[in-house]
Amino acid sequence: MSLRDGVLRILGVLIVGLAVSIIALRLTRTFPLADESFLPSSFVTHTSMWVLSILLVALFTKGRMGDYGFTGGSFRFTPKILLWMVPTGVMSVMGFIASRSGGEIQEVVELSKLQNIIFIWIYASISEEIFTRGLLQSLLSPLMKYGVHPFNRVRLSVPVLFSGLYFGGMHIVLIDRLGPAVVVTIVLTTFLGIVAGYYRERTDSLIPAIIIHALFNVGGMLPMWLLNWIF
Repeated sequence: MSLRDGVLRILGVLIVGLAVSIIALRLTRTFPLADESFLPSSFVTHTSMWVLSILLVALFTKGRMGDYGFTGGSFRFTPKILLWMVPTGVMSVMGFIASRSGGEIQEVVELSKLQNIIFIWIYASISEEIFTRGLLQSLLSPLMKYGVHPFNRVRLSVPVLFSGLYFGGMHIVLIDRLGPAVVVTIVLTTFLGIVAGYYRERTDSLIPAIIIHALFNVGGMLPMWLLNWIF
């Protein structure tokens, strides 16, 4: 693939990603959920995201969903994957310490613990991975041979980097709630996206990407919940 074709493919995938994102956000405003509903507003966004992604995957592949990560691939669960809960876990502990020392910790969403478990830990992780790693990253698979080697034994391809950067950029919508602190969220989610994308490419499966995504979400909340309960 020539450089020109590669750039055009990246631009095309970017347009697809933005179209899905805009439609998902617009549907949240078009079909708002009642305030007393157990379903958070993000449920409409995430549902739209994965439905549109699967429809596009089915269209592009003519039903060969396995090519887009909908397969077990070479993934085999090992306990060491649970270590990906540590980065956000450390930040969660630091947030607890800051809150006890007089710092202000701003909540991104006001959900109950049960809602967080169902709609953030599980549902958001699955939906966002189907979109970013299943649809967008897979569309760029012809560019897998291009990439960088930031570490001796790790290679990050263009599809992995794109999906990570796009995923991080998706969180710019939180700027109204977080203000300048949204930069920290974007950096962290970009890192998550690159890690998830790396495992997606390495195993040909979305399963490890979803697990890692969920672990990041769990790590960001569970330690603070436990510390608040203990202290």
